[in-house]
Amino acid sequence: MHRGRRSSQVIAVSAGATLLLASCANDPGAGTDGEFPNGTVRIVVGSGPGSTMDHLARGLAPHLQDMWGESVAVENVEGANQSAGYHEVANSDPDGHDLFIGVHGTFGIHEHLGNLEPGLEEFEWFGTLLEEPYAFHADADGPFGSFDDLLDDQPIRYGDSGYESPVNPFALTVFDTLDADYVFTPGYDPGEAQSSVLTGEQDVVGRDAAQMLRTGTADDYEVLLVATEEEHPLAPDAMTFPELEDEYDVELPVLDIFQLGFPIGTTPGTPEETVDILADSVRELIEDDAQFQEWMEDNHMSESMQADRIGREVTQEHVADVLEQYEDFGVTDLEERLGNGAN
Repeated sequence: MHRGRRSSQVIAVSAGATLLLASCANDPGAGTDGEFPNGTVRIVVGSGPGSTMDHLARGLAPHLQDMWGESVAVENVEGANQSAGYHEVANSDPDGHDLFIGVHGTFGIHEHLGNLEPGLEEFEWFGTLLEEPYAFHADADGPFGSFDDLLDDQPIRYGDSGYESPVNPFALTVFDTLDADYVFTPGYDPGEAQSSVLTGEQDVVGRDAAQMLRTGTADDYEVLLVATEEEHPLAPDAMTFPELEDEYDVELPVLDIFQLGFPIGTTPGTPEETVDILADSVRELIEDDAQFQEWMEDNHMSESMQADRIGREVTQEHVADVLEQYEDFGVTDLEERLGNGAN
């Protein structure tokens, strides 16, 4: 299935906007026999350099290149809240040489708003690379040492990049369930949304449980609430949903849309055999590649990057579940609902 290894070198282009892992052709006949891959494989990321999606792509690329003996390129295609990159790959040749990494929640919202053509379930998804629960993060040196403290100081000031942020269904469900007063402020970029907590403009920001660990700012933040049934290893001191239910006599579901998940897929119409090679390759890295496993450990991904989430069928089922949950939750009126906080 896989070709022999060849040496490689890393070439950074345009201040990190594109990373090309160019193989040194020790075998001049490699890549010309029609098997997959038989040329450069491109991983398109729907955000700019530095995001978790981008980090995942750049972590995968050199290992896939060594496995396949073909060049692997990472390209950032920004715009339209990740959907520019989605459409870039959706309209490529259906041969598996163009891959896309996005966010389940973002594209679940896009799908229900009619922003995707072809639709989400037509895309050839073959894995969820990483999945972690959303959590509320507060200033570690601020007034909120617990979620109880936050609720005692309403209205809660919360903000994010916009009304289509996938963090909002998590936040809105918590606020509505607890009948909490809140003020939602849209318009921050992701970095500003986090730093605004440290400057006192906001009380909390919603991010995945490991976000601050990966950015090296974990000491600056306190995780107050995490969307899990059990204590999370990356946020052991945070209140869980069952603890919140017991404390406030409410019911809160733990849903797929309360997780930050990063699906990887390729162009609709790509042969199933090729899609399965892609899935098997990623699964092999997670299960058997010691160097890749070390990379996962170094980047706080060992708990949330699981081989059983890789594969066509399991990923398509997950996409269908996410879409169903967004339909039940409703997204077309998010702007109005988020504006109905403190009155």
